[in-house]
Amino acid sequence: MTTGWETARERTTRVLTPTELARLLGQPEPTVEQADVIAAPLGPGVVIAGAGSGKSETMAGRVVWLVANGYVRPEHVLGLTFTRKAAAELAERVRKRLEQLRATEQVPAGLVEGDPAVSTYNSYAARLVADHALREAVEPSTRLLSQGQAWQLVARIVGSYDGPMDAITVKPATVVRRVLDLAGELADHLRTPDDVRGVGRWIDERVAALPKRPGKDTAELVTTQRKREQLLPLVERYARAKAAREVMDYGDQVALAARIATRHPEVGMIERSRYKVVLLDEYQDTSHAQLLLLRALFGDGHPVTAVGDPCQSIYGWRGASAGNLTGFPTDFPEARTPRPGSAARHELPQR
Repeated sequence: MTTGWETARERTTRVLTPTELARLLGQPEPTVEQADVIAAPLGPGVVIAGAGSGKSETMAGRVVWLVANGYVRPEHVLGLTFTRKAAAELAERVRKRLEQLRATEQVPAGLVEGDPAVSTYNSYAARLVADHALREAVEPSTRLLSQGQAWQLVARIVGSYDGPMDAITVKPATVVRRVLDLAGELADHLRTPDDVRGVGRWIDERVAALPKRPGKDTAELVTTQRKREQLLPLVERYARAKAAREVMDYGDQVALAARIATRHPEVGMIERSRYKVVLLDEYQDTSHAQLLLLRALFGDGHPVTAVGDPCQSIYGWRGASAGNLTGFPTDFPEARTPRPGSAARHELPQR
Protein backbone atom coordinates (compact mmCIF):
# COMPACT_ATOMS: atom_id res chain seq x y z
CA MET A 1 0.00 0.00 0.00
CA THR A 2 1.35 3.43 -0.88
CA THR A 3 0.56 6.74 0.73
CA GLY A 4 -0.74 9.74 -1.19
CA TRP A 5 2.62 11.42 -1.30
CA GLU A 6 4.36 8.28 -2.55
CA THR A 7 1.88 8.02 -5.40
CA ALA A 8 2.45 11.65 -6.34
CA ARG A 9 6.21 11.27 -6.05
CA GLU A 10 6.23 8.56 -8.71
CA ARG A 11 5.03 11.13 -11.24
CA THR A 12 8.13 13.32 -10.98
CA THR A 13 11.47 12.67 -12.59
CA ARG A 14 14.06 14.56 -10.56
CA VAL A 15 14.11 16.18 -7.14
CA LEU A 16 14.57 19.94 -7.22
CA THR A 17 16.83 21.27 -4.49
CA PRO A 18 15.61 24.17 -2.34
CA THR A 19 18.12 26.45 -4.08
CA GLU A 20 17.00 25.39 -7.56
CA LEU A 21 13.38 25.89 -6.60
CA ALA A 22 14.08 29.37 -5.22
CA ARG A 23 15.80 30.35 -8.45
CA LEU A 24 12.94 28.93 -10.49
CA LEU A 25 10.45 31.06 -8.56
CA GLY A 26 12.64 34.16 -8.44
CA GLN A 27 12.93 33.98 -4.65
CA PRO A 28 15.99 34.62 -2.45
CA GLU A 29 18.09 31.50 -2.08
CA PRO A 30 17.78 29.81 1.32
CA THR A 31 20.69 29.56 3.71
CA VAL A 32 22.29 26.19 4.31
CA GLU A 33 20.31 25.79 7.55
CA GLN A 34 17.05 26.78 5.88
CA ALA A 35 17.69 24.40 2.98
CA ASP A 36 18.23 21.54 5.45
CA VAL A 37 14.80 22.20 6.96
CA ILE A 38 13.06 22.68 3.61
CA ALA A 39 14.41 19.41 2.20
CA ALA A 40 14.28 17.34 5.40
CA PRO A 41 13.01 13.76 4.96
CA LEU A 42 9.32 13.13 5.55
CA GLY A 43 9.07 12.30 9.23
CA PRO A 44 8.82 13.99 12.63
CA GLY A 45 11.16 16.94 13.08
CA VAL A 46 11.56 19.97 15.31
CA VAL A 47 13.09 23.29 14.25
CA ILE A 48 14.51 25.70 16.83
CA ALA A 49 14.08 29.09 15.17
CA GLY A 50 15.23 32.31 16.80
CA ALA A 51 13.91 35.77 16.03
CA GLY A 52 14.83 36.95 12.54
CA SER A 53 15.82 33.48 11.37
CA GLY A 54 13.39 33.43 8.44
CA LYS A 55 11.05 30.92 10.04
CA SER A 56 7.94 31.85 8.04
CA GLU A 57 9.86 31.85 4.78
CA THR A 58 11.32 28.44 5.58
CA MET A 59 7.91 26.98 6.48
CA ALA A 60 6.45 28.22 3.20
CA GLY A 61 9.50 26.94 1.34
CA ARG A 62 9.06 23.51 2.91
CA VAL A 63 5.47 23.23 1.69
CA VAL A 64 6.30 24.37 -1.83
CA TRP A 65 9.35 22.08 -2.04
CA LEU A 66 7.29 19.04 -0.99
CA VAL A 67 4.60 19.90 -3.53
CA ALA A 68 7.03 20.69 -6.35
CA ASN A 69 8.77 17.36 -5.93
CA GLY A 70 5.56 15.36 -5.73
CA TYR A 71 5.85 14.29 -2.11
CA VAL A 72 2.45 15.71 -1.16
CA ARG A 73 -0.52 17.39 -2.78
CA PRO A 74 -1.29 20.91 -1.48
CA GLU A 75 -4.67 19.96 0.03
CA HIS A 76 -2.97 17.23 2.08
CA VAL A 77 -0.90 19.77 4.05
CA LEU A 78 -2.08 21.12 7.42
CA GLY A 79 -0.46 24.23 8.90
CA LEU A 80 -1.36 25.47 12.39
CA THR A 81 -0.36 28.67 14.16
CA PHE A 82 -1.79 30.86 16.93
CA THR A 83 -3.21 34.00 15.37
CA ARG A 84 -5.50 34.56 12.43
CA LYS A 85 -3.03 37.08 11.08
CA ALA A 86 -0.16 34.59 11.10
CA ALA A 87 -2.35 31.91 9.53
CA ALA A 88 -3.49 34.27 6.78
CA GLU A 89 0.08 35.40 6.06
CA LEU A 90 1.41 31.84 5.81
CA ALA A 91 -1.52 30.74 3.62
CA GLU A 92 -1.04 33.72 1.30
CA ARG A 93 2.70 33.19 1.07
CA VAL A 94 2.25 29.52 0.12
CA ARG A 95 -0.61 30.29 -2.29
CA LYS A 96 1.46 32.82 -4.23
CA ARG A 97 4.41 30.43 -4.48
CA LEU A 98 2.17 27.65 -5.76
CA GLU A 99 0.72 30.02 -8.37
CA GLN A 100 4.26 30.85 -9.48
CA LEU A 101 5.07 27.15 -9.61
CA ARG A 102 2.05 26.46 -11.82
CA ALA A 103 3.11 29.26 -14.15
CA THR A 104 6.58 27.76 -14.63
CA GLU A 105 5.12 24.56 -16.08
CA GLN A 106 8.17 22.77 -14.71
CA VAL A 107 6.12 20.24 -12.73
CA PRO A 108 2.98 18.28 -13.70
CA ALA A 109 -0.02 20.60 -13.37
CA GLY A 110 -2.00 18.07 -11.35
CA LEU A 111 0.57 18.12 -8.54
CA VAL A 112 0.17 21.81 -7.70
CA GLU A 113 -3.59 22.27 -7.84
CA GLY A 114 -5.40 23.05 -4.59
CA ASP A 115 -4.33 24.86 -1.43
CA PRO A 116 -3.05 23.73 1.98
CA ALA A 117 -5.30 23.96 5.04
CA VAL A 118 -3.83 26.71 7.23
CA SER A 119 -5.62 27.83 10.38
CA THR A 120 -5.20 28.66 14.06
CA TYR A 121 -4.92 25.92 16.67
CA ASN A 122 -8.29 27.02 18.08
CA SER A 123 -9.98 26.92 14.68
CA TYR A 124 -8.65 23.43 14.06
CA ALA A 125 -9.96 22.29 17.46
CA ALA A 126 -13.33 23.86 16.60
CA ARG A 127 -13.49 21.92 13.34
CA LEU A 128 -12.60 18.69 15.11
CA VAL A 129 -15.35 19.30 17.68
CA ALA A 130 -17.89 20.10 14.97
CA ASP A 131 -17.05 16.86 13.16
CA HIS A 132 -16.81 14.52 16.15
CA ALA A 133 -18.50 16.01 19.24
CA LEU A 134 -21.20 13.33 19.18
CA ARG A 135 -18.54 10.75 20.01
CA GLU A 136 -18.39 12.44 23.44
CA ALA A 137 -22.17 12.89 23.68
CA VAL A 138 -21.89 16.62 22.99
CA GLU A 139 -24.08 18.35 20.42
CA PRO A 140 -21.96 19.67 17.52
CA SER A 141 -24.17 22.77 17.49
CA THR A 142 -23.08 23.80 20.99
CA ARG A 143 -22.52 27.55 20.81
CA LEU A 144 -19.11 29.08 21.51
CA LEU A 145 -18.99 31.96 23.98
CA SER A 146 -17.02 35.04 23.04
CA GLN A 147 -14.66 36.44 25.66
CA GLY A 148 -17.15 39.24 26.36
CA GLN A 149 -20.04 36.81 26.82
CA ALA A 150 -17.96 34.64 29.14
CA TRP A 151 -17.09 37.72 31.20
CA GLN A 152 -20.74 38.74 31.50
CA LEU A 153 -21.78 35.26 32.57
CA VAL A 154 -19.12 35.03 35.27
CA ALA A 155 -19.84 38.60 36.41
CA ARG A 156 -23.45 37.62 37.12
CA ILE A 157 -22.29 34.55 39.02
CA VAL A 158 -19.84 36.59 41.12
CA GLY A 159 -22.45 39.29 41.80
CA SER A 160 -24.93 36.79 43.23
CA TYR A 161 -22.45 34.62 45.15
CA ASP A 162 -22.78 34.58 48.95
CA GLY A 163 -20.25 31.88 49.84
CA PRO A 164 -17.06 32.35 51.91
CA MET A 165 -14.66 34.85 50.38
CA ASP A 166 -12.58 35.91 53.40
CA ALA A 167 -9.31 35.08 51.58
CA ILE A 168 -10.32 37.15 48.55
CA THR A 169 -9.70 40.86 49.12
CA VAL A 170 -9.89 42.21 45.57
CA LYS A 171 -12.64 43.99 43.64
CA PRO A 172 -15.43 41.99 41.95
CA ALA A 173 -14.01 42.69 38.48
CA THR A 174 -10.70 41.13 39.54
CA VAL A 175 -12.55 38.13 40.94
CA VAL A 176 -14.26 37.68 37.57
CA ARG A 177 -10.92 37.72 35.79
CA ARG A 178 -9.42 35.24 38.25
CA VAL A 179 -12.37 32.86 37.89
CA LEU A 180 -12.02 32.93 34.11
CA ASP A 181 -8.25 32.42 34.37
CA LEU A 182 -8.63 29.48 36.75
CA ALA A 183 -11.34 27.88 34.60
CA GLY A 184 -9.09 28.30 31.57
CA GLU A 185 -6.06 26.82 33.34
CA LEU A 186 -8.07 23.79 34.42
CA ALA A 187 -9.25 23.26 30.84
CA ASP A 188 -5.74 23.70 29.43
CA HIS A 189 -4.39 21.09 31.86
CA LEU A 190 -7.45 18.80 31.54
CA ARG A 191 -7.99 19.03 35.30
CA THR A 192 -11.04 19.46 37.55
CA PRO A 193 -11.76 21.54 40.68
CA ASP A 194 -11.46 18.35 42.71
CA ASP A 195 -7.90 17.95 41.45
CA VAL A 196 -7.11 21.40 42.89
CA ARG A 197 -8.72 20.44 46.21
CA GLY A 198 -6.60 17.30 46.23
CA VAL A 199 -3.47 19.43 45.90
CA GLY A 200 -4.70 21.51 48.85
CA ARG A 201 -5.06 18.40 51.02
CA TRP A 202 -1.58 17.29 49.98
CA ILE A 203 -0.13 20.68 51.00
CA ASP A 204 -2.01 20.66 54.33
CA GLU A 205 -0.71 17.20 55.22
CA ARG A 206 2.87 18.18 54.61
CA VAL A 207 2.61 21.50 56.41
CA ALA A 208 1.08 19.72 59.41
CA ALA A 209 4.02 17.29 59.43
CA LEU A 210 6.65 20.06 59.58
CA PRO A 211 8.69 20.04 62.82
CA LYS A 212 8.41 23.81 63.16
CA ARG A 213 6.33 26.75 62.00
CA PRO A 214 6.42 27.05 58.19
CA GLY A 215 8.61 29.71 56.64
CA LYS A 216 7.50 32.67 54.57
CA ASP A 217 7.51 30.86 51.20
CA THR A 218 5.48 27.96 52.56
CA ALA A 219 3.01 30.32 54.24
CA GLU A 220 2.52 32.18 50.94
CA LEU A 221 1.94 28.87 49.16
CA VAL A 222 -0.77 27.93 51.69
CA THR A 223 -2.41 31.37 51.32
CA THR A 224 -2.38 31.17 47.53
CA GLN A 225 -3.91 27.70 47.62
CA ARG A 226 -6.63 28.89 50.00
CA LYS A 227 -7.52 31.77 47.66
CA ARG A 228 -7.62 29.39 44.72
CA GLU A 229 -9.90 26.97 46.57
CA GLN A 230 -12.33 29.76 47.47
CA LEU A 231 -12.68 30.49 43.75
CA LEU A 232 -13.53 26.88 42.90
CA PRO A 233 -17.27 27.12 43.76
CA LEU A 234 -17.48 30.02 41.32
CA VAL A 235 -15.67 28.00 38.66
CA GLU A 236 -18.11 25.15 39.22
CA ARG A 237 -21.11 27.48 38.97
CA TYR A 238 -19.66 28.81 35.72
CA ALA A 239 -19.40 25.26 34.39
CA ARG A 240 -22.99 24.50 35.36
CA ALA A 241 -24.21 27.75 33.80
CA LYS A 242 -22.50 26.89 30.52
CA ALA A 243 -23.98 23.40 30.55
CA ALA A 244 -27.47 24.77 31.22
CA ARG A 245 -27.14 27.18 28.29
CA GLU A 246 -25.52 24.55 26.06
CA VAL A 247 -22.49 26.75 25.43
CA MET A 248 -18.74 26.39 25.83
CA ASP A 249 -15.74 28.71 25.92
CA TYR A 250 -12.43 28.39 24.08
CA GLY A 251 -10.81 26.37 26.86
CA ASP A 252 -13.72 23.91 26.87
CA GLN A 253 -13.49 23.55 23.11
CA VAL A 254 -9.78 22.63 23.10
CA ALA A 255 -10.26 20.29 26.08
CA LEU A 256 -13.14 18.55 24.27
CA ALA A 257 -11.07 18.22 21.11
CA ALA A 258 -8.27 16.65 23.18
CA ARG A 259 -10.70 14.18 24.75
CA ILE A 260 -12.06 13.26 21.33
CA ALA A 261 -8.57 12.67 19.94
CA THR A 262 -7.29 10.65 22.91
CA ARG A 263 -10.39 8.53 23.44
CA HIS A 264 -11.29 7.77 19.83
CA PRO A 265 -8.32 6.45 17.79
CA GLU A 266 -10.43 6.36 14.64
CA VAL A 267 -10.44 10.17 14.62
CA GLY A 268 -6.65 10.13 14.33
CA MET A 269 -6.90 7.71 11.41
CA ILE A 270 -9.27 10.10 9.67
CA GLU A 271 -7.05 13.13 10.24
CA ARG A 272 -3.86 11.34 9.17
CA SER A 273 -5.52 10.21 5.96
CA ARG A 274 -6.67 13.78 5.33
CA TYR A 275 -3.34 15.46 6.09
CA LYS A 276 -0.15 13.73 4.96
CA VAL A 277 2.12 16.54 6.24
CA VAL A 278 1.61 18.74 9.32
CA LEU A 279 3.40 21.98 10.21
CA LEU A 280 3.10 23.34 13.78
CA ASP A 281 4.11 26.98 14.18
CA GLU A 282 5.02 28.61 17.53
CA TYR A 283 5.07 25.13 19.03
CA GLN A 284 6.54 26.39 22.31
CA ASP A 285 3.20 28.09 23.04
CA THR A 286 1.03 24.99 22.81
CA SER A 287 -0.80 24.10 26.03
CA HIS A 288 -0.94 20.67 27.63
CA ALA A 289 -4.39 20.04 26.12
CA GLN A 290 -3.16 21.05 22.66
CA LEU A 291 -0.13 18.81 23.03
CA LEU A 292 -2.31 15.82 23.91
CA LEU A 293 -4.61 16.62 20.99
CA LEU A 294 -1.79 16.82 18.44
CA ARG A 295 0.10 13.84 19.85
CA ALA A 296 -3.00 11.63 19.75
CA LEU A 297 -3.72 12.59 16.14
CA PHE A 298 -0.24 12.75 14.62
CA GLY A 299 2.20 11.24 17.13
CA ASP A 300 2.88 7.87 15.55
CA GLY A 301 5.66 8.65 13.09
CA HIS A 302 3.51 11.00 11.00
CA PRO A 303 5.40 13.73 9.07
CA VAL A 304 5.09 16.56 11.62
CA THR A 305 7.40 19.57 11.59
CA ALA A 306 7.23 21.73 14.72
CA VAL A 307 8.82 25.17 14.69
CA GLY A 308 9.41 27.26 17.78
CA ASP A 309 11.63 29.57 19.80
CA PRO A 310 12.15 28.56 23.46
CA CYS A 311 12.99 32.17 24.31
CA GLN A 312 9.64 33.55 23.15
CA SER A 313 6.99 31.53 24.98
CA ILE A 314 4.18 33.98 25.79
CA TYR A 315 1.48 31.63 27.05
CA GLY A 316 3.18 30.18 30.13
CA TRP A 317 0.30 31.43 32.29
CA ARG A 318 -2.07 28.93 30.66
CA GLY A 319 0.13 25.88 30.61
CA ALA A 320 2.31 26.48 27.56
CA SER A 321 5.91 25.43 27.99
CA ALA A 322 9.08 25.74 25.98
CA GLY A 323 9.70 22.21 27.29
CA ASN A 324 7.34 21.07 24.54
CA LEU A 325 10.22 21.68 22.12
CA THR A 326 12.67 19.49 24.00
CA GLY A 327 9.96 16.88 24.53
CA PHE A 328 9.06 16.73 20.84
CA PRO A 329 11.17 13.62 20.03
CA THR A 330 9.35 11.70 22.78
CA ASP A 331 5.88 12.95 21.87
CA PHE A 332 6.41 12.55 18.12
CA PRO A 333 8.85 9.65 17.65
CA GLU A 334 9.75 8.30 14.27
CA ALA A 335 7.69 5.38 13.00
CA ARG A 336 8.68 2.09 14.66
CA THR A 337 11.36 3.99 16.62
CA PRO A 338 9.90 4.78 20.05
CA ARG A 339 13.20 5.86 21.57
CA PRO A 340 13.32 9.48 22.79
CA GLY A 341 15.51 11.65 20.62
CA SER A 342 14.80 9.87 17.36
CA ALA A 343 13.08 12.81 15.69
CA ALA A 344 15.20 15.17 13.61
CA ARG A 345 16.23 18.48 15.14
CA HIS A 346 17.24 21.59 13.17
CA GLU A 347 18.23 25.09 14.23
CA LEU A 348 17.75 28.29 12.28
CA PRO A 349 20.25 30.87 13.55
CA GLN A 350 19.35 34.53 13.89
CA ARG A 351 20.48 36.79 11.12
